[in-house]
Amino acid sequence: MSLSRDLAQTREFFTPRASGWEDRHPDDDVSFKWAVDQLGLSPGDAAVDAGCGSGRALAPIRDAVGSEGAVLGIDATPAMLHEASRLGRQNISVCALGDVGRLPVRDNCVAGILAAGLLPHLPDPVGTLREMARVAQPGARLAVFHPIGRLALAARHQERGAHAHDMNIDPHRIGPLLAEGGWTLELLDDAEDHYLALGVCDG
Repeated sequence: MSLSRDLAQTREFFTPRASGWEDRHPDDDVSFKWAVDQLGLSPGDAAVDAGCGSGRALAPIRDAVGSEGAVLGIDATPAMLHEASRLGRQNISVCALGDVGRLPVRDNCVAGILAAGLLPHLPDPVGTLREMARVAQPGARLAVFHPIGRLALAARHQERGAHAHDMNIDPHRIGPLLAEGGWTLELLDDAEDHYLALGVCDG
């Protein structure tokens, strides 16, 4: 896969942190399950975890869509997918190396997309949001989610030297970004300890 400069920087940031990633964030499981619940998935649905990392959300997504549903986790960092494999996540979903801006999914087939910790790593969020809208069914939901608050996330990025575009999730910007990408903002939960922007595909 040919990487853009930003994807290469994202991979450089996450690669040394991939091993034991979930051990360093042990309390996030409940938050991720809550975020997946907001997608309103049903048995038999297809769902995508865009920027899946170690695959923490894949189990609750699989629980939501059942054995007859389809679950794809996609991430640009091989080390994160290796960690997902070590944790057995490949047994409950397809885990693919790729660019979320070029999803290996046909048009209009996905009922829900989770984008956890993703938008601040996108220099072109609108292009990626349009790609997500391409694969989404009309009325499908997109959950832009972070298991910590927006301001705490920006501080963490600054502290760790992450190449991040934290303004992408600013409460004044997220609605227009989603709209330009083909989504209508249904809910914004910009709390001190988590962040959720829930969009509905315009179709």
